[in-house]
Amino acid sequence: MTSEPLWDEEAEEADRPPWASRAAALPAAALPAKALLRPLAEAEDALSRLDALAGAAEPAVQAGLAARMALAEAAGWLAVADIWVHPRDLALREARLTGSTTAALLGERLSAVLPATLQKAEAVPAEAPGDAAIEQALALARLLRRLAVLQTVDPLDSAESLGSALGALGAAQWPAVSAVPGVSAPDFGQWRSRFLQAVEDAPALLAAARGASAWARQAGEAEPARPAAVQALLVAAVLAKRRGRLRHVLLPFWCAFTGRMARQRPRLQDPDWPVVFLSEVAEAARRGLSELDRLNAAAARAAALAASERRHGQSGKAAEIALRQPVVTAAGLAQQLGATPQGALLIIKRLIAAGVLREATGRASFRAFVV
Repeated sequence: MTSEPLWDEEAEEADRPPWASRAAALPAAALPAKALLRPLAEAEDALSRLDALAGAAEPAVQAGLAARMALAEAAGWLAVADIWVHPRDLALREARLTGSTTAALLGERLSAVLPATLQKAEAVPAEAPGDAAIEQALALARLLRRLAVLQTVDPLDSAESLGSALGALGAAQWPAVSAVPGVSAPDFGQWRSRFLQAVEDAPALLAAARGASAWARQAGEAEPARPAAVQALLVAAVLAKRRGRLRHVLLPFWCAFTGRMARQRPRLQDPDWPVVFLSEVAEAARRGLSELDRLNAAAARAAALAASERRHGQSGKAAEIALRQPVVTAAGLAQQLGATPQGALLIIKRLIAAGVLREATGRASFRAFVV
């Protein structure tokens, strides 16, 4: 089964925001609970292939895949709330190459801060994606990226670490000393033991699904739907990591929702939630595989270019930086290479000619480039 890539241009037709297209949406998976075996097998297969192939890739590709998947997850979470921002535009915002969407809309220059999102839109929207929502999505991306690349990161280590993670996702009203609703800091250890015992007596992905649902019940009615869901899925990602299920990639889920308008939002308390969860994980992992293929192809083209330059060129080092980082600029590349901005721009031109990079902003100045 093929799937939509996360970043390349063939996917952008499917990623149109609602003001660009009103195409019919695909229904969310809704299989009976007794049919759990097949979605579990499909999710395990796709995720196992993704993690194994990522582990076999060169380090720059591994890091770049984690960074891009994290941004795609953030964009997918926004899409569930009908906030349409392309992952590439989130990357520009994270790198501080673009500014406030609200200010840009007022100044009639929204396309300058959302170039990928609006590239194929038929009209500029009357409202811009909120800056607060974008920053919250970037916080999610940072947390997921840390889970993917650092083996020791575990928000369930303490009430303080869990409170810090959840606070970045919209639970700022919960002080770090009471990270779990209704549970005081001294009782956190006992709560964690009971929580893990209740959800971890199952295969890792089913334990993750149960953990997300259990967290949503714990949060109860105290939190709005969007923050509760994103917090619950972060807990699911943590549980998968704790079980050693993933070593090189994050647990993908939200990116399966991008490009599918009017998609049913995840309902963590529904009886068929585990089936829905596994189906979305499988689809998201397949998208991750497509992204990994694209990065590996770019790495191969970069290696061929570096070999042709032998020891006198810096294209190989520049390509490694570009593979690791979702967006690069001539100035940033010059700083990392110890070159002049003009020299970095010449290297970028060689990488563009070799099919490794392309310009991402459509601007004459302050340009950014992506693999």
